[in-house]
Amino acid sequence: MSGTDNPHGWGPPDGGESRDEADGQPAHGDQPEPGGQSEPERRNGWDQSSGQGGWQQPGGPSQPGGGEAGWSQPGAQGGWNQPGGQGGWNQPGGQAGWQQPGGYQPPPGGMPGQPGGWATPPGWTWRPPDVKPGVVPLRPLGVGEILDGAVTTIRRNPRVMLGLSAAVAIVTQLIGMLVTWIMLDDVATLEELDETQVTTDEVLEVLASTLGGLGVLLFVTWIGTVFLTGMLTVVVGRAVIGEHLTLGETWAHARPRLPRLFGLTLLYTLIWSGALWAVVILTIVLAADSPEAALAMLFLGGLVAVLLSIWLYVRYSLAAPALMLETQTSGHGPATPIGIRKALSRSSQLVSRSWWRVFGILLLVFLIIALITQVVSIPFSIPALLGDGDMFTVVGMSFGALVLSTLGSVISAMITAPFNAGATALLYVDLRIRREALDLELARAANVELPGRPGHDPGPGQGLGPGGMSPGQ
Repeated sequence: MSGTDNPHGWGPPDGGESRDEADGQPAHGDQPEPGGQSEPERRNGWDQSSGQGGWQQPGGPSQPGGGEAGWSQPGAQGGWNQPGGQGGWNQPGGQAGWQQPGGYQPPPGGMPGQPGGWATPPGWTWRPPDVKPGVVPLRPLGVGEILDGAVTTIRRNPRVMLGLSAAVAIVTQLIGMLVTWIMLDDVATLEELDETQVTTDEVLEVLASTLGGLGVLLFVTWIGTVFLTGMLTVVVGRAVIGEHLTLGETWAHARPRLPRLFGLTLLYTLIWSGALWAVVILTIVLAADSPEAALAMLFLGGLVAVLLSIWLYVRYSLAAPALMLETQTSGHGPATPIGIRKALSRSSQLVSRSWWRVFGILLLVFLIIALITQVVSIPFSIPALLGDGDMFTVVGMSFGALVLSTLGSVISAMITAPFNAGATALLYVDLRIRREALDLELARAANVELPGRPGHDPGPGQGLGPGGMSPGQ
C-alpha cells in the first residue's frame, strides 16, 4: 500500500486491479474516454460516449418519444451525469425525468453508488496489528500491559514461576518460624520474671537473642529474595519472545550472574538506605548534648532522608533486570554479563527521563502486593490473634497458630514474588523499547518481523554490545 497515493492509509494495493476494474467497470473517479468501449459493452450498459450518463431499462417497449431499449446512453439522454453533463433521470428524447434540484453533480472522484477505493475519515490513522510472540506485544507498553504481562508469565510458566517461588518461600518461612518461636520463648521467659528480680544482664541477654534472631531472619529472607528475583527475571526475559524454560534451564542461565546479583543487591540497599541510617546516627549523637537539636534532626533530616531514599530507590530499581538480562563485548571477544557498576549505570540511564512513571508503576505494584498479602494472610492469622494470650500480643501465640501464620505467608509469597519480579522485568523491557528500540532485537530473537520496520538498524543499546539484551544468556 503506497502512502503517497492515499495519505490516510486505506486504498487498493499499488499496481493491482481495483474491484471495479476487475468487473470491467471504470475505477473510482476515472472518466472513460469517448468511444473507448466496445459494442457489447454499450449493449450491456456503461456507455458514456456522449459524456452524459443515464440508466435505461434493457429490453421491453420503448418509452414515449422514442428510444431504444438497453442500458445505454444514446444521444443527449440524461442521468447521473459527470461534471459538465446534464443532470437528472431523463426520458428518451431529452425529456426531463427525475432531475435533482439545481442539477446534482456527483462528488469528486466518481458517481454515487459506484464502488471505489477505501478511504478513512480525516484524522484517522491505520496501525498495523501488534506483534506478540510472547507475553507482551513488541512495542512500548502501557501500565495495564505490564501488569497483565506479569500475570500471563505466571500462567504460562506455572511450574517454574510458582514452583520455584513456593520452594524458596517454604525454606525461608520455616527458618523464620523457628527463629520467631525461639524469640517468643525468650520474651515469654522475661515476662514471667518478677520486675524487681530482673537484672540488666538478663534483659541484655534477651535483647541480644531477639536482635540476633531478627538478623538471621532478615538475612535468610534477603538471600531467598535475591535468588528468586534472579531466577524469575530470566524466565520473564525468555517469556517476552515466547520461549519456556524448565527449572534446569533457568538455573543454567542464571547461575553465572547470581554472585554479582547478590553484590548488586547489597550495594543497592546501602545506596537507597544510606541517608536514613545517617539521620538515625546523627540523631543519636545529638540527643546526648541537645535533645532539641536531635528532635529537629529527626523530623527535618528524616523528611529529607526519606525523599532522597525514594529517589535513589527508583533510580536504581532496574539494575537487577539489567544485570540478569544484558551482555557486553570487549573487542572481538565473546559476550559476557555486565558488571555491578554497569548495571547501576544502565538503570540510571533508563530511568533518568521517566522517573515519575517508574515511581508510579512501582508504587502500584507495591500496593497490589500489599493487598494480596493482606487478603491471603488474614484468614491464617485469625487463630494467632485469638490465641491463649491477649489478641494484640504475640507472646500468647500457640505453636499451631504460628504454623498457620507461616502457611499464609508461604502462599502470599508464592503469588507476590513472581508478580513483583515479572512487573519489574517488563518495566525494564518497556523502557528499553522506548529508549533503544529493543523491540527490533526481540523480534529477531523471536524470528518475527515488525510491520513497517524491516531492516531497521538497532538502537545504541542493541545487539550483544554494551547494553544489549540477551535474555538468559
